[in-house]
Amino acid sequence: MILRGVMLVGLALLAGCAEETVDEAPLRPVRTLAVEASGAADARELPGRLEAVANRRLSFRVAGRIEALEVATGESVVAGQPLARLEATDLRLQRDRARSALAGSEAAAANAEAEWQRARRLYEAGSVPARGLDAARAQVEAARAQRDGARDALALAERQLAFTELEAPGDCRVASRLAEAGENVAAGQPVLVLACGDDLEVRAALSEDLLGELATGAPVRVRLPLADLNLAGEVTEIGLPVDPRQATWPLRVRLVDLADAERERLRPGMAAELTLPLGGPGSGIWVPMAAVQQDIDGHFVYVAEPDAAEGNDLANGREAQVVRRTVTLGGRHGERLEVAAGLAPGEALIVAGMSRLHDGMRVRLIDDHDVDAEASP
Repeated sequence: MILRGVMLVGLALLAGCAEETVDEAPLRPVRTLAVEASGAADARELPGRLEAVANRRLSFRVAGRIEALEVATGESVVAGQPLARLEATDLRLQRDRARSALAGSEAAAANAEAEWQRARRLYEAGSVPARGLDAARAQVEAARAQRDGARDALALAERQLAFTELEAPGDCRVASRLAEAGENVAAGQPVLVLACGDDLEVRAALSEDLLGELATGAPVRVRLPLADLNLAGEVTEIGLPVDPRQATWPLRVRLVDLADAERERLRPGMAAELTLPLGGPGSGIWVPMAAVQQDIDGHFVYVAEPDAAEGNDLANGREAQVVRRTVTLGGRHGERLEVAAGLAPGEALIVAGMSRLHDGMRVRLIDDHDVDAEASP
């Protein structure tokens, strides 16, 4: 009787367990990308700076200490206007010494000339032998040479003194001051940078991966955030690397069709943003490199297909079935690969959540909103 009761209780428990619903495991989330047939043309943003086409770096031709720097950054200057000068006390003393030396040599030359004229008259009268005439001629030639040398020394001293002053080469604007009053500068050391003329250009540094994508004459879009302008540009020059340790090439872009009102809003030194149109291979199916996987059977991708039996729609529904596709790859452009065979336009390529997927597996599609929701606590 007791055994029969225990058996009845066990059967009742088994019946209750059979009636309970077993929860299914949640579907793995994945993100998809619609496959499209298009070219690999792209555009790249590149920072630059607006500069005057004629930038002139002014320097003294002699070394010395800067006595005065008479212009400020941004100031407009006219041709011949004094810009800076060096202390010239030593050079003035050298000039004065050269003047004194010239005066002495001129007096000596005049005396030698008179002695030669006297010796010639005496020689013609027979009072002086030929040897005396030759000595007088040698003395006058030596005196003339010393006089000419003294003249050249004075001219050099005056030129050196003139080199202590910098003047504007034309109507320009002071772009920057590279030294200040009181500093010692060497000959040829830049002191001022002037932006001359109204023509403006954008200068930037082109990286090696973009070197083969651009050519002289290529159109470029130029954005100047500070002036709130979007302008058309044209590549005028791709130079050689200035520093061999840095693999960048100087890029110069000319502004075209610039209106007078736009020109008035531009200033050299403004930051610029270049949009470079980069031409890639011809049309085809290009997919992100991360979506392509490889095993011993070759390259493959995962495609999400809706379950037709349930009327599932990839655009609005949340579930799909994973299908493995073997693909044949073509070229490469940046972070994208060309799929020559194995994919068709319109298919949903799985590009995220691909770990531990397999053929025939059911997954749940997510978009950016779903990702944010799942990431929030």
